[in-house]
Amino acid sequence: MAISSVSKRWLKRALMTAGAARLAGRFAPPSAVILAYHSVRDHPETCADTIGVNNIHSTAVFTRQMELVARAFHPVTLEDILLFLTGEGELPPRAVAVTFDDGYADNCEIAAPVLERFGIRGAFYVTVDAIGNGSLPWFIRLRHAFWTPRQKQWREPGNGRVFTLSDSDGQRAAFLAACDQCARLVGDAQAQLVRSIEDELKAAPPAAGGIMMNWDQVRRLHAAGHVVGSHTLSHPNMAYVTEEEARHEFVESKRRLETQLGTAVRHFSYPHPALNPNYTQRTAAMSREAGFASGVTTVSAPVRRGQDAWLLPRIYTLNHPIDFRWHLERSFFQHGQNGAHSCDI
Repeated sequence: MAISSVSKRWLKRALMTAGAARLAGRFAPPSAVILAYHSVRDHPETCADTIGVNNIHSTAVFTRQMELVARAFHPVTLEDILLFLTGEGELPPRAVAVTFDDGYADNCEIAAPVLERFGIRGAFYVTVDAIGNGSLPWFIRLRHAFWTPRQKQWREPGNGRVFTLSDSDGQRAAFLAACDQCARLVGDAQAQLVRSIEDELKAAPPAAGGIMMNWDQVRRLHAAGHVVGSHTLSHPNMAYVTEEEARHEFVESKRRLETQLGTAVRHFSYPHPALNPNYTQRTAAMSREAGFASGVTTVSAPVRRGQDAWLLPRIYTLNHPIDFRWHLERSFFQHGQNGAHSCDI
């Protein structure tokens, strides 16, 4: 008989109350867990057809999670983790780092004040082409197009597969198929494909105001002591673009961030909009050559000494408080990288 989610949470709560996860963690090698977030909003449902509710934590949920991290764990920074990896420093037990992808305005206006309240310094990886110019990342425009179409069918370019958009299942299937195509493209080619899909579906682009950060907000995060890193220029899957395109995404995103911030940018986050994996050993080498000191992926595992600093794992953050704490606790004594990838759309 399948165990219900309620029963599973009751069991998790009982084990955590008994201290089982904390006790098991004492026998694990020194490690850190890097948490991956995207957006924090008071009312996530208002962005269901743009950012997507699965990528948003409510302000109340995020606040409770950061209170738990500050109270029951030890918040650390990416720089702390790098010193640990090189053997130049040690980590406190149950070390946790907090990261954000994409560059949403709520990162600065809502998430950062919560982090400050609990004395946590985070890392914010921004999609550079979408900062301060009134444009939106391609996956936001695609989600809006498929969730608000006037045309109720879509024919996938290339293979001619037809999707019916009369319900949420059909919309999501078409959206994911389109993401598989856009994830292989960069820059103008991405934009052209998105415009063609919007035209075919007779869907107007969403209003861009207030979704993505401007450069003043990015600089405020940096001035407050948070890490600001690159999430590429145009959010492709770096394992599926050409070497020339990947190099440009690394180098130019870093250059533009450093110009705006007036300081070195050392940290990179691999986008994972679709397709697996979202990195290769060659992209790791290219990020080193570009001058980055670290790179984070979407592979779910703890960070242990000896790991490649340019391919660091992270864990995604569940909303339910019991699920969140259980997943965080158990991650410390997870052995190796389990190969699970979490797409960020």
